[in-house]
Amino acid sequence: MKNYKKFVALSLTAVMVIGSTMTVFASETGDEGTDPAPTAGVGEGEGTYEGGEMKYPTLSVTLPTIPEGTYDYIADPNGLIAATSGEKYANSTFIGTTGVFFLTSTADDGAKTYTADSTALSLTNENAQDIDVTVKLEQKAAGDSTIKYAESATFDAADKDNKLYLAITDGAASNPKTAALTGTGAATIKTTVAGIPGNYEAGYTEADGYQYTLKDEADLTDWNECSFNMTGALNKNAKWGDDLDFPAIKVTWSYAEHRDSALSAAAVSKTSNSVTVTGANVTGVKMIKANGGEVTLTTQYTFKDGTLSFNADMLGGNVGGKLQVTLSTGVTEELAIQ
Repeated sequence: MKNYKKFVALSLTAVMVIGSTMTVFASETGDEGTDPAPTAGVGEGEGTYEGGEMKYPTLSVTLPTIPEGTYDYIADPNGLIAATSGEKYANSTFIGTTGVFFLTSTADDGAKTYTADSTALSLTNENAQDIDVTVKLEQKAAGDSTIKYAESATFDAADKDNKLYLAITDGAASNPKTAALTGTGAATIKTTVAGIPGNYEAGYTEADGYQYTLKDEADLTDWNECSFNMTGALNKNAKWGDDLDFPAIKVTWSYAEHRDSALSAAAVSKTSNSVTVTGANVTGVKMIKANGGEVTLTTQYTFKDGTLSFNADMLGGNVGGKLQVTLSTGVTEELAIQ
C-alpha cells in the first residue's frame, strides 16, 4: 500500500510536468491559423512605397477672349480721314500716319479711338510648367488682285506697288518679335512663357495623394504673361484707286506645354537653309505646302554630323509652308519656311 501511494504521487508529478511543458509550447507557437509570435533574435518587416515623383497640377491655360471687331481695320492710304477731319467718323479720334487704323477704345459717351496698332491681348501662364504660345495671322479671304503684301512697314520712294503691311507683334520697345502676312502663307509668332514652380507647395490629401498645390494668393509671385497685337501700314507712294476690296484676316491663339527643341532654329529660308540637331538623328522629313499639300522629302535634304541642310531653291519655292522633321527620339518638330 505504501509503494502504491508512492507510484500514484510520481504519476501525478509527471502529468503536471508534461502539462506545464505543453502549455509553454502552445504559448510559443500560437494557435493554429494565427501569425507566429516574436522569436528572440529574429524579426521581419514589410516595405511601403510612398509613390513616384510628386506631380504638379495638370496644365491649364485660359486663352484671351477676343472682342468682336478687334482685328477689323480701316485702310486709308490717301489720307482721306485726315483731310476731312474725320467727318465720316463722328466723335472719333484717329492716331497714326501709316494709313491703317484699328478701333482700340470706345468711351462711355461713344467716343472712339483708332490707332495703327490693334488692342494688345495677353495670355497669362498660371502654371508651374513653361508653355509655348503661338499666334497665327492668316488671310481668310483675298482682297483685290492688285494688292500685294509687304514684308516691312517702310516703303521705298521708288516703290509704286499697292502694298499692304499686316503683322503680328509683341510691341517690344527693342527687338520686337514680329511676323508679317505674306501672299504665300500665314504669319506665325511663337514664344515661351515661363511657369513659376515656386508658386506651388508640396502637399498630401487622402483623396489625391501626394501632389503640389497652389499657395495662398498672398504668397504668390506674379505670373508671367505674353502680349500681342496687330499692326499695319500702306504704301502711300502708290496710286490707290476707288472701290478696292481689302483682305479679310483671321488671328488664332494657341498654346502647348514647352518641350526643349532638338533643332537650333524654328525656321529656314533660301538664304539660311541649315539647322543643328542636338541629341537625336533625323529619320524623315515631310513638307507641308502653303496650300496644304504634303510631300515626303527624300533627296531635298541631307543630315550629316548633326547638321540638317535643305535644298535652297526648294525652300525659296515654298515660302509660307513648313517642314515636319521626325527625330529618332520619336518626336516630330516643325520648321517654318520663310
